[in-house]
Amino acid sequence: MKLVITIALMALTMLTSAQTPSHKEKYDSDFIFSDGLYLTKDDFKQNRPIDKSQIISGIDTDDLTYFEQLVEQKTINLFDRIGNEIAVETSKIFGYCSDGTVYINHNGTFSRLGIIGSICHFLGSKTVMNNIANPYFGYYGRYSPIYHTTSTTEPQQYLYNFETGDLLEYNTHNLETLLMADPQIHDEYTALSRKKKNAKLFYYMRLFNEKHPIYIPVYE
Repeated sequence: MKLVITIALMALTMLTSAQTPSHKEKYDSDFIFSDGLYLTKDDFKQNRPIDKSQIISGIDTDDLTYFEQLVEQKTINLFDRIGNEIAVETSKIFGYCSDGTVYINHNGTFSRLGIIGSICHFLGSKTVMNNIANPYFGYYGRYSPIYHTTSTTEPQQYLYNFETGDLLEYNTHNLETLLMADPQIHDEYTALSRKKKNAKLFYYMRLFNEKHPIYIPVYE
């Protein structure tokens, strides 16, 4: 155990010395994010995740499903950036990057970011509460329904604001809100009919991302 901690601390020292980015790169589909655990949204923005060498776990680090197994745990033990050993609740971490693919934590699951840019997009889920009426006939045959609440999990698309971290359901109203950062694109989109707004949601999201690219720090 002492040997594992010593190796982890040595790796942490090297990582800490390389926390200043050498430059920033304009994001495109060829960009590869650094693998690791994102404790916060800023870790994602800064391309500065917690590296495997800082994580205390019995999982084989060469296993392709390392992070998938890791986030199945209720808590994760690791060394923070100043060398303190801490335990973090998995439900509170932002996400992780595995083999260059980013996953975001939402509603108890980790969903792959399908589109990354100023406006990100992913397919997640939401919990829907339902009130179910059970028929009950009281005295004199009078109908008196008894209600109970159930919950179901349904697929839901989301928009994620890379700069602010705001998370919104994927719909025309919320896209209009995000497009307000570019009045020209916003006004063009809002002038469309409701049918065309729905049909061109993806198009205008991508148009905004092309006009407003993000730049990701790269560390050497």
